[in-house]
Amino acid sequence: MTKKEIILQELNAMGYEPTEVESLGYVFCHEDKYFLYSPEDDDEEFLRIAIPQLYDVTEENRIDVIKALHETAYLIKYSKPVIMYTDSVWAIYEHKLVTTDNLSELLEHIIRVLEVTAFVFQKKINGEELIFEDSSEDENSDDSIEAKINKLLEEIEL
Repeated sequence: MTKKEIILQELNAMGYEPTEVESLGYVFCHEDKYFLYSPEDDDEEFLRIAIPQLYDVTEENRIDVIKALHETAYLIKYSKPVIMYTDSVWAIYEHKLVTTDNLSELLEHIIRVLEVTAFVFQKKINGEELIFEDSSEDENSDDSIEAKINKLLEEIEL
């Protein structure tokens, strides 16, 4: 069984129903957000999942979008918000999948981080402040980033 088949099988086991979209990959829905799993046939270990089309980019807002992208990328570890196809913001998570052990945990982590990336980008593009708990930890440590992600997820659920 290929890693793509294992990932699709795991997404199904997690309750998602990935649907193939020709030339793009597989779309699945989580809490009213669409995610795109884009396997690469020539690189089985490359795992890419994205939230496509978060925000439309125009000539009028392009500078503000780039600023919000930069600020979001600085705050969020593991995923990256980017402009795709010149006019759409996407949140993308890429990972080298050496093993499929704990795949469901990894997929849950990816989905959660992408949700936070989308949330932070929306806050930044709208000029809203983010509130993080004050921490004496190194702000770039994995534990600190995970705490920030959890805090943002709580704010999203409000």
